[in-house]
Amino acid sequence: MLFSIGAMQIDLVARAWLAYELSDSGLALGIVTAVRGIPQLVLSPLGGVAADRFDKRKLLVYSQSAVFILAAINALLVVTDVIQVWHLAVLGLLQGFATPFTMPVRTALVPDLVPQEQVPNAMALESTGRNINRVVAPALAGVLLSIEPSLAFIAIAVAYGVAVVLLYSLPKGLRGAPSKKGAVAEMAEGFRYIYRHGALFALLALAYIPILLGMPFQSLLPIFQKDVLDISESQLGFMYTSVGLGAIIGSVVVAYLSNSPHMGRLQMLSGVLFGIFLAVFAFSSSYTVSMVLLAFVGFFSTGYLTLNRMMVAMYADRAVFGRVMAIYGMTWSLMPIVLLPMGALVDAFGVQAVVGFSGIALAAIIAIAAVTFSGYLLSAPRAAAAHGD
Repeated sequence: MLFSIGAMQIDLVARAWLAYELSDSGLALGIVTAVRGIPQLVLSPLGGVAADRFDKRKLLVYSQSAVFILAAINALLVVTDVIQVWHLAVLGLLQGFATPFTMPVRTALVPDLVPQEQVPNAMALESTGRNINRVVAPALAGVLLSIEPSLAFIAIAVAYGVAVVLLYSLPKGLRGAPSKKGAVAEMAEGFRYIYRHGALFALLALAYIPILLGMPFQSLLPIFQKDVLDISESQLGFMYTSVGLGAIIGSVVVAYLSNSPHMGRLQMLSGVLFGIFLAVFAFSSSYTVSMVLLAFVGFFSTGYLTLNRMMVAMYADRAVFGRVMAIYGMTWSLMPIVLLPMGALVDAFGVQAVVGFSGIALAAIIAIAAVTFSGYLLSAPRAAAAHGD
């Protein structure tokens, strides 16, 4: 996971930077990012069915191998200096077909590898592993881009290749329960299961809000670098690192609080503060101040999303866990898609206005949800389960 997520983090920086460098257009950046999310959104439920039914180890090997091949082609196009925006879009679209069979499958592995009582801590540990990469990988991406852009894309391909090799160390036989139902019927069962469980439905609905309004800021950081702060590529990398540093502290804190009876309240508070700090960052014109604010953005965004994910995992039955997490993963598929209209808005109104308004809207919506759905959202899963939820 460390190598795979590391490659994704370098790609997040390098691909967005290259798209804006080639086009000087927020809309083009949005298109390059959005095309990856479309197949992810459509296929994520199918990836959940596969995680519950088939050999998880084989699924990961096949899907990660496909991503590695596409990353190697991308690197070759950059090295030979023939890369164009449409190349980035097509390769991103193809990667989007493989990603739904990696993320939910990897998450669905967690209950197979640890005892049930350790699942919340294991989920927090997984989040910590992801966030370690959010500290190291973006800084590395910025340094490589400042030296020679092709080096960043070579590093992406190499990291994916190492990840494929390491997958063979997973235990064999991690196969879900066989089923005579068709894939469509199993997907529908996953959606019905979530709908019937009010607290689970509310938690998944709340997962969409920061993905749509908050997290897209990461792909827009190259525009802040070039048009707002006027800094170098290596400093852009450190902006991502600041977000990651705050995120890793946030995930450690959440791991410590994993048994707290106030998980729901902590989640909602984190979401409101995420939106507030994001809005303040948007209007900062100082690199130093922006770095500090981004650390707080990373801390509270990770706190919110990790708590949300942990509570979803604690509510979901083992038999449908893969499908639940795949539907949860659809939220991340929407993030690149929403960048398409956001990119157009950036071209029309400026990146600071768009991100600032998004942060304010995020804080307001979560605050309203906390009041409206307090019965579902402000208690820990154990308390909700006691009431039949």
